[in-house]
Amino acid sequence: MYVSVWKRFWAFMIDLAVFAILFVVLAQILDEFTVSLVLLIIIWLYYALLESSPWQASVGKRIMGLKVVDKRGRRLTFGKATKRLLSRLVTNFTFYFGFFTAAFDKHKETLHDKMSKSVVIKKDIEFNPEDYQESDSHDLTLVTMASVLLAVVFVAVLLRWVVLPQYQKIGDRLNAATIIDNLNLAAQNRPARLKAAQGGPEVWLKSYTGCVNDAKDPLTLDCNGYRMTLLPDGISAVSRLADWNEYTLFKAYADGKITCVGESKSAQKFCGSLDLM
Repeated sequence: MYVSVWKRFWAFMIDLAVFAILFVVLAQILDEFTVSLVLLIIIWLYYALLESSPWQASVGKRIMGLKVVDKRGRRLTFGKATKRLLSRLVTNFTFYFGFFTAAFDKHKETLHDKMSKSVVIKKDIEFNPEDYQESDSHDLTLVTMASVLLAVVFVAVLLRWVVLPQYQKIGDRLNAATIIDNLNLAAQNRPARLKAAQGGPEVWLKSYTGCVNDAKDPLTLDCNGYRMTLLPDGISAVSRLADWNEYTLFKAYADGKITCVGESKSAQKFCGSLDLM
């Protein structure tokens, strides 16, 4: 009588395909804000009207042979179908863990099923309320807590292993781009101004914001995230990646080329990813 979570998943994917097609069509004739507003209204009417209709199912559920009933086996009213749709927002908030908890529930109920007091069954089966023992509020609380906990763990893993590494890579590349710009600027300034740095740090400080000079070495600037040094044959800049591995960018006076050398495999890989043209 009760439906597996995978049948419901594929029903959802079919409905999602319907919305994707509608979005593409609407995007051709409406502006972005209007498309979003119209699509929200369509989604509401799509679920509320279809699940309260004689079909008792969205297009996806209909294709997969499913229907929605209340806890007494009756067809949902438009209001209850709307409440069911709003309950899905909680499931969505838990990154759909509230959906997959149905795999461990004896009635195959999702979080929004429990909240809206509805059941998804096979369309050719008559629901018998006497065979159904309704979950109490304690069960709903446990499912909600479990869904939220799984969502928190999911977000933590996503941040640690996906978002943070990508953020660090972007930061490394932006830092390298800043260094390359300053190396090019230093090379352009060399004929008229860099030689004057032999007499003190003031010329460096005028040319490069965010950098300070150590009086012990007037040809070296400590900048945000890197050190830039004037050498007889060019200008070098030493920096570190987010994983603390060091790399060196060097701008040669002779041919104007910039090279990158890394002290570790990760730094060497990073150097290979840079556009040094």
